Amino acid sequence: MLGILLLVAGIITYRRDFQAASGDAVFGLTAFGPVFMAAALAAFAGEHFTIAPTLAQMVPKFMPGRLFIAYFVGVAHLAVALSFVARRYVRWSAPALALMFALFVLLMDLPAAVARPTILLFWILAARQATFAIGALALFATATLVLQPRRAATIATIARIWTAAVLIFYGVTHIVHPQFAPGVPSTTPTAAWVPQPTLIAYATGILLIAFGIAMLVEKYASAAAARAGLLTTALTAALYAPQWVMARGASQQLTAINFVFDTLLFAGTVLVISRAISEASP
Repeated sequence: MLGILLLVAGIITYRRDFQAASGDAVFGLTAFGPVFMAAALAAFAGEHFTIAPTLAQMVPKFMPGRLFIAYFVGVAHLAVALSFVARRYVRWSAPALALMFALFVLLMDLPAAVARPTILLFWILAARQATFAIGALALFATATLVLQPRRAATIATIARIWTAAVLIFYGVTHIVHPQFAPGVPSTTPTAAWVPQPTLIAYATGILLIAFGIAMLVEKYASAAAARAGLLTTALTAALYAPQWVMARGASQQLTAINFVFDTLLFAGTVLVISRAISEASP
């Protein structure tokens, strides 16, 4: 409910930005990048409030107050989501979110990947969380563009190159492992009700690779990122939202919710990066 409420509220508060795109629906979608991020963060805040003891087990053991940290992360997610939707204090909330995701990478995902380098999922998670951190920085860049145009351009360049590499990595992963759910790669097989799952996985992989390569060229980077965001938004709506509706039992519902909002968060992040590249370009 938190995720849906913030999604609806955000679409209302950002609708004029979308309308200002002058008929370019793909680029206009980038206006909703912060909204998609906010909706996903709000949903994850709800998870932190309802299954905090389970999530506390993911906190590194050397850190004290693991249950408190789980609740604190939920509060932080909800605070950032409200900031993005209300369009207030984004210059503070966006870098704070970037720091949080960077800590996730440094304290959890990267150590797990280094400890078990042959397990692909750990590298996928590290790349995903790092992309979320860079996307939050890209939003900070757009919020401070007038005051610090050079810094915004630097952040946009870093975001462009990093996102290009991640899209290519994810695209190759889909082609090598077409049995897994498309979008943000995982080790969960595609739902049985999805028609032609292998074809969808191959098509998704090819498109992600193409968008990633295009992002390496500055001239095409913003449009390619916007299309990557459109693709992952479409996968969220066409594959994972119906899966959420059809889920039965708490376990299936939790998995479905995570797929919906993980993919939506990635879509929003890429859309934010697309707008940052476009606005920071000379």
